[in-house]
Amino acid sequence: MKISGKLRNLLLLMVLAAGLAWAWQEGKMDPVIKIGREIIFGKPPQKPTAKDFKFQPVTRQDIHQKVLATGTVTLKTGAEVKIGARISGQVKSLLVKIGDFVRAGEVIAIIEHEDLLSRVARFQADLDAENARLEKIRAEGPLEISKAVAQREELQVQIKLAEKMLERNKELNRKGFVSTTVLDEAEERLQVLKAGINLANEELKLKQSQLQNNSRLAEAMVDKAKANLNEEEIQLTYASITAPIDGIVAFVSTQEGETVVASLSAPTFVNLIDLRKLEVTVYVDETDIGRIEVGQMAKFTVDTYAEQFFSGKVREIHPKAVIKDNVVNYEVILDIEKKNVAKLRPEMTANVVLTTGTRKNVLTLPKEAIKREGKKTFVVMQVNDGLEDKPVELGWRDGSNIEVVSGLSEGDQVGIPDKPLEKKERGRRRR
Repeated sequence: MKISGKLRNLLLLMVLAAGLAWAWQEGKMDPVIKIGREIIFGKPPQKPTAKDFKFQPVTRQDIHQKVLATGTVTLKTGAEVKIGARISGQVKSLLVKIGDFVRAGEVIAIIEHEDLLSRVARFQADLDAENARLEKIRAEGPLEISKAVAQREELQVQIKLAEKMLERNKELNRKGFVSTTVLDEAEERLQVLKAGINLANEELKLKQSQLQNNSRLAEAMVDKAKANLNEEEIQLTYASITAPIDGIVAFVSTQEGETVVASLSAPTFVNLIDLRKLEVTVYVDETDIGRIEVGQMAKFTVDTYAEQFFSGKVREIHPKAVIKDNVVNYEVILDIEKKNVAKLRPEMTANVVLTTGTRKNVLTLPKEAIKREGKKTFVVMQVNDGLEDKPVELGWRDGSNIEVVSGLSEGDQVGIPDKPLEKKERGRRRR
């Protein structure tokens, strides 16, 4: 009997279905299903083993709380001085150039000052004349007083003689040898001499007073001449422009031969900066400024010395905010250790780490050992040849180390996952 094609296909399907049912019941289909799933979905992740980790002990060390910020190396107040001219005139000599180091008191420039020299000479002559006048008064005044004293003494002698003559004439008058007229004349002469002595006393007082007044007036004129001379000498010193501080010439704005005119604002000749007086202005975010206090230590780097750390200390915290690109920052000023200042320059960008607190001798573990699932934190520990996730509570983080608040004890071994070498090599080939 001939079998049709449809019946043959149906019989084959029935035989295949029966074979699959038998293989399923006997568990013969599991490898096939596994291969099919791997082809469609890929190989399932393998459960990690202890070989996939390296274990390190939990140790004790100091943990520092830090704030990261950026800043700028700046000059302290008074470290930059703009030096100008206080008198008008032509620049006769300019003795410095950019980059020169000058010390306080050194001459930077000289302005023509022949007219000032002439004025100083004239006022010096005026002072000499007033001094001579004062010396004349001091020399002649006592002589006039001595002369007046001598005249008064002479009158006193004459008075004594007149008194004796009057007494003698009185005696002679009583005896009748001298007339009353002679007696009256002797009395009159005595009165005249007494009046003369009073006048001599007044003249002596007048001469003494005149000497004092003339001396004071002459001294005042001498002081005035000295003041005028000092003023001109001070004006003369303005012709020599000197450095008020030690520093390096950062800018020169005038050349020899130029004429400067000093008005209400003195024209600037030179900008002088003292590179030993530097500080760091740090811009701290408003979320961190509450942890910053005066006296806290800091470390910072600058781009030109990227591998070197410079030390500083918080000196000031400015109360007013600085808003840039809608970000609120506060300026914190750092003093720099003097031994490091010589390498720094103004306007260098500083990457700053401020230490805001320290916890000493606390439990710590590497950050690579931390596993997180949602809000929970775990570490991997080896237990009975297997692995176990151990919940932990963490505290401060200091670089690659994290403080352990609870969940572990000192010496506990925590796992740090190893990265398979094959993945790294495949990654390199793809790049």
